[in-house]
Amino acid sequence: MRSSSIRAVLKNTSLLLLSTSARRAFATTPSSSSSPPSSFNMGNSSSPAISSNACAPLVDWAKQAIVDAETDYKNKPRVVDPNSNEGTSNQIAIDVAKKFLANASPEFLNSPYAADEDRLVKVGKSVSNLLDLFPPANNNDNIDSENGNGNDEQQEALSHIVQQCQILATDDLKVPKVRFGKTEIQMPVVTLGTMRLQQTWGQNINDMDQVNADGQANLVNILRHAIVNLGITHIETARAYGSSEIQLGPAIKQVLEESKGKVTRKDLIIQTKVNTMAPKDFRDTIDKSLRLLDQGYIDLFSFHGLNMDWGYDLIFKNPSGGENLIDIVKEYQAAGKIKHIGFSSHGQPEFIRKCIETGAFEYANIHYHSLACYTAAGGGNGDTEGLHDIVELMNKKDMGVFIISPYDKAGRLYAPSRKLRSLTLPDLEPMQYESAFYFLHDLLDKESSDANGSGVTNAIHTQTVGAARPSDLDEPAVAAYLYANKKEEMLTKVKNVVERLKAAEVEALGEEWVENWHVGVPNCLTIKDPYNFGQMVSLHNIIKAFGLWEYAKERY
Repeated sequence: MRSSSIRAVLKNTSLLLLSTSARRAFATTPSSSSSPPSSFNMGNSSSPAISSNACAPLVDWAKQAIVDAETDYKNKPRVVDPNSNEGTSNQIAIDVAKKFLANASPEFLNSPYAADEDRLVKVGKSVSNLLDLFPPANNNDNIDSENGNGNDEQQEALSHIVQQCQILATDDLKVPKVRFGKTEIQMPVVTLGTMRLQQTWGQNINDMDQVNADGQANLVNILRHAIVNLGITHIETARAYGSSEIQLGPAIKQVLEESKGKVTRKDLIIQTKVNTMAPKDFRDTIDKSLRLLDQGYIDLFSFHGLNMDWGYDLIFKNPSGGENLIDIVKEYQAAGKIKHIGFSSHGQPEFIRKCIETGAFEYANIHYHSLACYTAAGGGNGDTEGLHDIVELMNKKDMGVFIISPYDKAGRLYAPSRKLRSLTLPDLEPMQYESAFYFLHDLLDKESSDANGSGVTNAIHTQTVGAARPSDLDEPAVAAYLYANKKEEMLTKVKNVVERLKAAEVEALGEEWVENWHVGVPNCLTIKDPYNFGQMVSLHNIIKAFGLWEYAKERY
C-alpha cells in the first residue's frame, strides 16, 4: 500500500484472515420498514436486516444463465455496435443478467432499475467474468457436498452482484452525509463529478439549442438518480469542463421542479472550479460560471489545477503587481455569490502543503488512492510516499477532504485487470474496496493518529464519481450504504484485501523495493522539473504487482 500508516495496520493488527468457508457470501434483503441512515453516526438502530443467502445456488444459476443465453444467440447474426446496447455482446450480457436475476433477485427485475439496460449489461458481463476468474474447486467441477454451492469463491463473488441488486430494488437507498470540515456543510460521502457527462470538452456551445436532446436527457437522468434516488446532492463541475456548466444549469432546475419541493436549491451543494489567470479574465470567467449554472450562488469555489508556483503566485502575490486572485474571490464571497473557497490539485505533496499552510482554504480536492497516488506517487516526506501526509494535515487544519477520480485515476477500477479483481475478491469488488478504503480510512489509519497524539482522525469526507450514465453511481452508493449499516464487516473485508494486495506487491517486487522505491526519486515539483519520475516508477510497480497494464498505458 502507499502509506506507512496503512502498513502499520498490517504489522500491528491481530486480525486473522477468515477462511474461505467462513467468508461465505451474504445477500441483503433490506426490510421495507427500515430507512437508510442519513449520517454515519446513527448506529445500527435504523440498519436494514441483512440476511445470509449462502445456501442459494448462485453458481449453478449463473452457469445455467450463461449456457441458455449463448444458446439463444447461437444461430443469430453477430452485430458489432460499440456505441449502443444493440451489439450481440451486450445483448447476450442482458440475457445472462435477466436469466440469473430471475432466480437470484426477482425483486430487482421487477423494480424500475431493471428498465435501464446499462445495468443489465454490467450484471451480465460481471457474472460471466466471475465464473472465469475463479476456476472450479476441482477438475470435475463437482458441487460442494457441504453446501451445494459449487466453488465458494465464485459463490461469494456472485453474492456482491445480488447484494447490490437487492439494495437498489428497495428504492430507499440514500448516501450518508458527514461534516465537511470547517465549511460545516453536511457532505454526502459520494459526489457527482461532471467531467464525463457533458456533450463536448470544447467551448463552442453557447446555448442549449446546440445541445443534443438525447445527451441532455441522459444528463438529467443522471442528476435525477443522484439527487432524488441516492441523496447525492454535491454536484462538482468546472469552467474547463466544456459544455458541462451550460448543460447543468437547466438540468438542475428541471430536477428540482420535478421533485415538487422534496429537493430545493438549499439542499444542493454546487461546486465549480476556475483556473488561475490574469485578474480581469478571472473575474469574467467567474461571472460566466455563475451565469451558466444559474443557481444564484456557488457553494464551493475552487482554484482549478493549482499545481505549480506560478498559479500560487497569481493567487497570493501577483507578479505583475495587479490584484491577487484570492482577493477577487473574497469579494464574491462577501457579496454572497461564493460560500466557501478551496482548490484542486494534481501537484506534489510539498506544493499542496504550501497551499494549505496559507490558511486561505477551507477544503481541497486531491488525488489520494489506495494503490498509488497518481501524479503524486513517489512524493511526500519520509516513508509516506504520496499524499497521506496531506490527508493528515488537512484533518489537523479541519479542512474538507475531497478525493479526485477514485475509480479512474486510482487504477481504472471500473474495468479492473484480471489480477487486481482476483486480489480484491471474493471480499469486495475493486470499486467497493476503493470506496470502503475511503469510508474507513480513519479506522484503518488509527495507529498513525494515536501515535502522533493529535487526537485527529484522518478522515476522508467525500469521493467523486465521474458518471457517464445513471448506473455508474450504483456501486459507490451501495458501498456507502453497506458501510453505514455493516461497518465492522466492511472493515474486516477491507483488511483482508489490504493483506492480499500487500502480499502481491512483495511477491512481485520484493519487500525492500516496496518499502523504499520512492527514496531519492525526483518528481515534477517545479516547472523546471518536467518529468514525473515518481509516477513512472509507480506505474511500473502497479503493472508488476496488480497487472494494471491498460491503466498504465492510459496514464503514461
